[in-house]
Amino acid sequence: MGAALASACARVEQPQATGDQTEDLQAFDRALLAQVKKGKLEDNYEMLEELGSGSFGVVSRARDIRRKCVSMATYVAVKTIPKKKISDPKTVKDEFNVLRQLDHAHICKAYECYEDRRHIYLVMDICAGGTLLESLCVQQRFPEADAAKIMRQTLSALSYLHQANFIFRDLKTENIMFAKPVQEGEVGNIKLIDFGLCCPFRPGAKITRAAGTPYSVAPELVTAPVQYDQRCDSWSAGVVMFIILSGQYPFHGKTKDELLHKIRKEPVSFKSARWKKISKEGKSILVELLRKKPENRCSVADALRHEWLKVQVQLPSAPIMQGIVDTMIQFQSLNLMQKAALTALAWRASDEDTQHLRQVFESLDKDGNGHMTMGELRGAFAEVGVTLPGGLSLCGVGTDGNDTIEYTEFLAAALDKKKVLKEDVVWEAFKIFDADGSGTVTKAELCKLLTSGRNSDKSKQEKESKAIDARQHSEPLKGLGEVGILGHLRASGF
Repeated sequence: MGAALASACARVEQPQATGDQTEDLQAFDRALLAQVKKGKLEDNYEMLEELGSGSFGVVSRARDIRRKCVSMATYVAVKTIPKKKISDPKTVKDEFNVLRQLDHAHICKAYECYEDRRHIYLVMDICAGGTLLESLCVQQRFPEADAAKIMRQTLSALSYLHQANFIFRDLKTENIMFAKPVQEGEVGNIKLIDFGLCCPFRPGAKITRAAGTPYSVAPELVTAPVQYDQRCDSWSAGVVMFIILSGQYPFHGKTKDELLHKIRKEPVSFKSARWKKISKEGKSILVELLRKKPENRCSVADALRHEWLKVQVQLPSAPIMQGIVDTMIQFQSLNLMQKAALTALAWRASDEDTQHLRQVFESLDKDGNGHMTMGELRGAFAEVGVTLPGGLSLCGVGTDGNDTIEYTEFLAAALDKKKVLKEDVVWEAFKIFDADGSGTVTKAELCKLLTSGRNSDKSKQEKESKAIDARQHSEPLKGLGEVGILGHLRASGF
């Protein structure tokens, strides 16, 4: 695939700015879990080996030197973007502002953003398993059952994006990564990366500026006049599916112009011998995703309901589900600040720590859109004979006040606190509360996290800005006791 990739991967156009977004986007409270930090990146992270590079910068593995214990969660990916390579630094911050709003098991998380005179740095979730493209270069293609698992995860992430009124615009095998290395014959947790071309949209409106990568771009993005909506992602998903099933691109061209002409005009072909082994259902969903006219193309939500992607999900046993209910009840009894701290911990928890609960969440998420309502949750628990208490609600942190349960919110409520609150892990909460990186947490900073600035009295916050100093109180934080930083903050009079 190397020669074809070289001609197919040039950008169609530069990233489009996402509008008048501010540095401190307030759309969701959970956006404050990923913050623009003051200070120097090197004060908090040790840069390690380079993981990859592109036209806009370099991605490196880095170690959080604020953490004394070493685990998977100690390591992050840092995207370094030289300012001289971008016409407007705001576009990079737009990417960060998009990521900080998103909360899905198969979307790479943003943690922090730093800036100095020459560079902007995005600190993100690290995906140690390599890209889907790299896996294809080793094994050429995936068995159909494995391809279905990969596509279900990918389409779930896209469905979540579309419900949040975002279009990804650059889905390709290079932008799908495995969270950690997988053994032969396994399919791990995948995540979408590189949101530089992701943009907001208004339902019913059309976007008129093309963007994407030639081999996976939809016909309507390269047909004048350019007008498209979120169904361009459905096409790109179809291209990715075609590649992982066959090991080939659906369209070929010696030049970019020839490639784009075939994307516009040439029908998809299943004449290759390798398609004889692919099921009728597999080819059927590809036909639906790769329809030339977007009005005839299926949405990603429709694709998730296709027979090829339906799986017989077995819910966990009643004792396991009852244990989750018990932890949820404990979570509900906590005050808002305690819930915020646990949500902060869940946001930075490693893939290893959350693997079991991710699988539970996905078994409960029947339509695969990446979140649930309390009604859906009650129905799933009832299937195994477990009843949720009538007044149980997980809302209160990271939501906009409706009854939708987001992924991290579920993790925060369902995680086994004894396993998650390990020595040093509690510092993740403190780092998020410490918005200015000063090593102290003021009541004003806590108010900002918990209220997102709404209905807050600024002068009152300033008067109550007594600092909680991590250095002065390191022993209670490290030892945790029964409640660690949570009890410590409560005892500090907030």
